[in-house]
Order: sequence, then C-alpha cells, then structure tokens
Amino acid sequence: MIPAFLIRAGIDWVRHNEAFKDSNPYSRCEASIKTCRALWEQHVGNADLLLLEPAIVSTYWEEFFHAEDPMRDEKEWRDGLIKRSVQYDSFDGWQDWFKKSYAKVYKDNNIWMSVLMTAWAHTHQYDVRYTEDSWEFTPSRSYLPTTQMWRLEPHIQTVADVLKEFWYEEMRAYDQAGFTMDEQTTSYLGRVECLGFDTKRYFLTWPPRAKRGREELPLGEMVSDIIVPPGDSWYRHPDNVIFAHDYVDITALLNRANYIFGSRRRVLELTVDQGAAKAKEQASAEGWLVPEAEGAAI
Repeated sequence: MIPAFLIRAGIDWVRHNEAFKDSNPYSRCEASIKTCRALWEQHVGNADLLLLEPAIVSTYWEEFFHAEDPMRDEKEWRDGLIKRSVQYDSFDGWQDWFKKSYAKVYKDNNIWMSVLMTAWAHTHQYDVRYTEDSWEFTPSRSYLPTTQMWRLEPHIQTVADVLKEFWYEEMRAYDQAGFTMDEQTTSYLGRVECLGFDTKRYFLTWPPRAKRGREELPLGEMVSDIIVPPGDSWYRHPDNVIFAHDYVDITALLNRANYIFGSRRRVLELTVDQGAAKAKEQASAEGWLVPEAEGAAI
C-alpha cells in the first residue's frame, strides 16, 4: 500500500461521507485523522502519530485548496483564507493576524498550523511539507486531482512494481559508470504520483575524476514525470499513452521510464568529463531530455 494513496483515499472518503455533510472543514479534518489512522493500522501497522498526523492534515488542507468539487462551506473558507493570506508578504505576519483575529477558536495544534501554512503557501506559490519535527515551505509543484488519482488506483501497485525493478537496473548502470548511490530513509510519506519513491532520499557520489560534490537525485519527481507528465495545465493526469484504455501498457511504461531515467543518467555520465554545459548540449543532440533553464540542476 502506497502511504500517500492511503491518506488521500481516507480524506476523500470523509469529504464525501453523508455523515459529515453538516460539519465544517475543521471537523472533517479531525475525522480524516481518525479515518486515516484506522486505515493505516489496518493496512500498514501501528501508527506513529507524531509523523502520521502532520502528513494527514497537510494532505487534507492541500486537497481543500485544490478540490474539484468544493462544498459550500469549503468554498467560503477557501475564499476567505485566500483573500486574507494574500495580503501578507511574510508568513509570520499572516500567522500573527490570524491568531489575534480568531483567538477564540485558534489552538496550537497541527490542524491550525497546517491551515495557516497551506493558505499562505497557496497564495505565494509554495507547498507545505512536514519533515522530522518541523514544518517547512517547499517550491510549489503541480497537483494530481483526486479524480485522476482514482484513475491510477487500479494500476498503482503494478506500475510501482515495474518501476522498482527498472530502478534496480538503473542503479546497476550508475555503478558501472563509476557512481556510488546512497539512500536515506525519511519521515516524509510522499505524494501519490511518486508511488512511494519520494519517501527516501537518493544521493550520488561522482567518480573521483569529476571533482564534484555529492548530489541528490530527485527520484520521486522523476517517477511522477513518467506516469503523470507535466503539461500545459497546473493539474496533472495519467499519461495518455501508458493508460490509454484504462489498462497499463507496460511497453509504453518501460519506454517512458527509459527516457526519463536514461536522460538524467546520460547527462550525468557526460558531465564527468565534459562539464555540465557541454554535457547538456551533447545529451540534447543525442535525443535525451535535458533541463531547459539556464543553470538548472543536472
């Protein structure tokens, strides 16, 4: 079970459950915590609430701001939070105003902290992420709507298993090219479209002759670019070729994985002896995908 999917599914169930239609967004967040905790214990095991609860509430409020079918009270809350938070250039200013204005209801807990951070992040092009023991803002990324998540749902485990085997082959290719790969477990439970590959951090150590420092490989983002590639819209959807007829075209999946993973590795291989600029130029000439922005990370 992909942890991020379990959380998104639990939140979606609460949002569309008749038993909660007369509650409010805060109460539904509380219900989501209980629901997701029960799902976690059923499918994963004992829950560490110090890590699970922040993951649930941050996911809940992210969905709150991106929901395709907002309920009336959600729309009212959302419009109000956007109207106010956009007025503050700093998060601290927004937080101070909110705490004073809503002192009668505000409590120092994960729910309200996530409300404040997600509202400000939404209006200032950031995402909210909880890592280890702190909340932080990260660069904003495009979003996978819940309806598109359910399109992926029947295929998630199959695709994850195929890409896991493909990634093992990639790691061997890196090793043969003289790179050393290290992985680091994190407390982050990831995003659905990353299929669990973003719950660890992967670091490459370059061959000695490259004379470069250790570099992190954004594996989770690479996986999401394979199955839900970015397009003209801010919102992502399953690849039209891989999931053309509501089943997985394994050949198309492997071809896409080879292009995305292979492009990153080819640029790195060329960089060892040629430097980043020439490496990108040659990789592009060979037909690989390279970063477009000047000075973008390899």
